[in-house]
Amino acid sequence: MANRRRCVSVVSLLAIGLVPCWLASCGGSGGSGPGAGGSGPGTAGNAGSGGSNTGAGGNAGAGGSNTGGGGNAGAGGSNTGAGGNTGAGGSNTGAGGSNTGAGGNTGAGGSNAGAGGSNTGAGGSNAGAGGSGTGAGGNGRGGTVGSAGMGGRGGSAGRGGSGGGTAGSSGGAGTAGTGTGGSTGAGGSGTCPATSLSPGDHNESITSGGESRSFIVHIPTGYTGSTPAPAIIDFHPLGGSGSSQEGSSGWKAKCDSVGCIAVYPDSSKSKASDNSWNAGYCCTNAEKNQVNDVQFARDIIKWLQTNTCVDSKRIYASGGSNGGGMTYRMACEAADVIAAAAPVDFRCVTGKDPLATTVSATSQTACMCNLPRPITIVAWDEKADTSIVPYGGGQTPSLATDCPPSGSCVGIGFASAQVNAQIWANFDMCTGSAATDPNNSLCQTWSSCQGGTTVSLCSTTSGGHLAVYSNASAKFTDTAWNVLKTQSLP
Repeated sequence: MANRRRCVSVVSLLAIGLVPCWLASCGGSGGSGPGAGGSGPGTAGNAGSGGSNTGAGGNAGAGGSNTGGGGNAGAGGSNTGAGGNTGAGGSNTGAGGSNTGAGGNTGAGGSNAGAGGSNTGAGGSNAGAGGSGTGAGGNGRGGTVGSAGMGGRGGSAGRGGSGGGTAGSSGGAGTAGTGTGGSTGAGGSGTCPATSLSPGDHNESITSGGESRSFIVHIPTGYTGSTPAPAIIDFHPLGGSGSSQEGSSGWKAKCDSVGCIAVYPDSSKSKASDNSWNAGYCCTNAEKNQVNDVQFARDIIKWLQTNTCVDSKRIYASGGSNGGGMTYRMACEAADVIAAAAPVDFRCVTGKDPLATTVSATSQTACMCNLPRPITIVAWDEKADTSIVPYGGGQTPSLATDCPPSGSCVGIGFASAQVNAQIWANFDMCTGSAATDPNNSLCQTWSSCQGGTTVSLCSTTSGGHLAVYSNASAKFTDTAWNVLKTQSLP
């Protein structure tokens, strides 16, 4: 199970509500002078001038005084025209409408955005002028458009003096204030961080299970961190490392070619000094010390979601030998975060070691899973392997790698490659028989499985355990990627 190859690392909202600005200028001007005295009625005073924008009533002309029966002075125009709702008109003003229209309500800005037009609809001289201010839109998230201030109502005409003064003209209507809406908020960035990792290898570490765990993250060539990328977690064999797996499995080059992120975890340094993974009833120290390597992988995925622009629905698992067993365990216990798996030269060992008992697909305890959903498996097994992980199945007495927590290490028992594949076809409720994959004759595939999944067994004759990694003609990463890339989490 030892891996002889080497890799390089990768795995990391005013309601200003009638702000009473009360920008009062002057009221409408009164009559310019009293009516001329004389025997007749006094000359009517000049009409109150109409308000500009919204007029306040003008003062009525005063009646003639001290001379022939002039009329009493005309009462000043009262109740000047109210300003707009961006400015209510001055109420109960005296002659000349001394109170100008109040400023209008500000236009409401977008939620969490700048307020609408402030101090809109300030009263103009002699009348309530329409609101003119524009509310500055904020940059808040998803701002809604601020409502514009309503136009000021026209001022009422001033009443004529009793001496015959002419009534003031009605003020014109105030101009409606405009409230500028808030700026539209930026859309969510999903899993993409503001700063992305550069292409190449990154040595990372996290705390998982109470200890520091390390891994390499390889960011593919051309990665910009702006588009979510798929990822593959590649587990090393017994005795290997993340670095050696990166150098041997071929996933680094493949990810540079297709744009996936490759992650190469290291086994526990404190609890599995022999560089083993707890795949079930294998292997060695990781099994004996019950290292939670599934949780470690889940923690890596959380790290990726925080530190890289990863497509969380397209994260896959692969690995060789003991790492292949870890890949099967991820498929069994982490199908909620792993979309598909490509194990190499191992079998599913999540159940009870059969030891020397022959395993069948219909009656077996070696691979026990409670899958939340069907999951695609593309398994690679070496026909020439007769002693480490025998293609035909059986126990390996000389390799005592099944080390239970309270027992002695014993030779591990495996299902055959074909039985192991049929077990997964049963898990995925595949129908029919496996057929030769038209893209690679080494692979037999069940294609009619639940949830759009497939199960494949690719049988190689590369010369020995894990030799497929160096056998270019087997097209391991090409074939595996063509299957994995079609799979995503529901």
